[in-house]
Amino acid sequence: MVKEIDKFTIIKAQRGSKRAFKALYDHYAPSVWRLSYRYCNGEQDLAGEIVQNVFVKVHRALHTFNHQSAFSTWLYRITYNAAMQVHGERTKWQRTMVPLEDTNIGFQDKDAYETHQQAEQILQLLSSEERFLVTAREVDGLSYQELASITGEAQGALRTRLFRIKASVRERFLKEQQRTA
Repeated sequence: MVKEIDKFTIIKAQRGSKRAFKALYDHYAPSVWRLSYRYCNGEQDLAGEIVQNVFVKVHRALHTFNHQSAFSTWLYRITYNAAMQVHGERTKWQRTMVPLEDTNIGFQDKDAYETHQQAEQILQLLSSEERFLVTAREVDGLSYQELASITGEAQGALRTRLFRIKASVRERFLKEQQRTA
């Protein structure tokens, strides 16, 4: 999870400071990029389009941010909606994961590499929305409350949904392992 930027910078950006908005962009763009990149299976052009859409929307709606939640939660909500919009506009989605070489992760040992390979296989089984939920919760560490704020779903429904997603993935993954063994 990204560290929050100071409230003063947000207020200055809300009042129209270009420098403050650039500071917001510089601080949060990498997180928005990472989330967008994962959401669209590593399609860099599409992830870039989502990031651009997100910050255009942030610029237009910044005055509506009321400081009652974390800025990152508000931003994740915009990112989620922008990704869902792009997903809805696309006629075809690839169900392949980002190749290992494109992830820029260095592995120290064989176990870490195998764990990464297993994670790739697991994420391949998920729809874009499911991948977003699992990644936001398990990788980025968002709370159920934050996810509820982002998706508009109730916390209990999200808990149940994530439990079912994980159970389904576990079952399919175990079957696949048994099939290949």
